Amino acid sequence: MGINIQKYDVRLVKEEGSRYELDKKVKKPEEAHKVFVEVLELHLRPQEVFAIITIDVKSNLNGVFEVSKGNLYSSIVHPTIIFQRAILQNAVAIVMGHNHPSGDTKPSDRDIKITNQIIEAGKILDINMMDHVVIGDRDNFVSMREKEVI
Repeated sequence: MGINIQKYDVRLVKEEGSRYELDKKVKKPEEAHKVFVEVLELHLRPQEVFAIITIDVKSNLNGVFEVSKGNLYSSIVHPTIIFQRAILQNAVAIVMGHNHPSGDTKPSDRDIKITNQIIEAGKILDINMMDHVVIGDRDNFVSMREKEVI
């Protein structure tokens, strides 16, 4: 007597792509901010949007993901959702970013808590969380790493 076994495959699907005047390497918060603004237009979003940039073994940007959309005050983020994307990209590091539609770039307690959770999960997976950038508008942002919040 036999059994049915479902066969599965996991794939990363590329969405639309465009050409941007950006550096291939993302090492500074300014460079990450520029990616989030130019590619995802986080500074224009009326609700909170959480995103990541994936970094490959040669320190090159190899992907940009919109992870979740929330409301005016928050978005739901979980390490599983973030690292699923990073693993599919073979990323060795990520940069997180999200906007504050109010324009206030001060990280909230929730921002700090989730960032620390992501850092700890990344240690287990050997994926470095380089920074978390909070975006207010086109020219206004805060690096949680530079502010030593994380």
